[in-house]
Amino acid sequence: MERIDDLPKRLIKSELKRRGLKVKDLVVALEHYNENLTEFSFNNKMSRGGFSAVFFLKCMKALGVKNLNLEC
Repeated sequence: MERIDDLPKRLIKSELKRRGLKVKDLVVALEHYNENLTEFSFNNKMSRGGFSAVFFLKCMKALGVKNLNLEC
């Protein structure tokens, strides 16, 4: 059974890969959503996995995601 706790992190990583982007690209895009992160702090946030729904949605918006498939 897959862990639901890991789903937001996996979705962000899969969207980065799907769009051919790097973490640094997302970090720069997140600046438009008042998230001032470094690649290091972003990666720490991802490894902890415990981030807010608002942060997840900011990532999706910054990546240009219009539709979200929860069966990844």
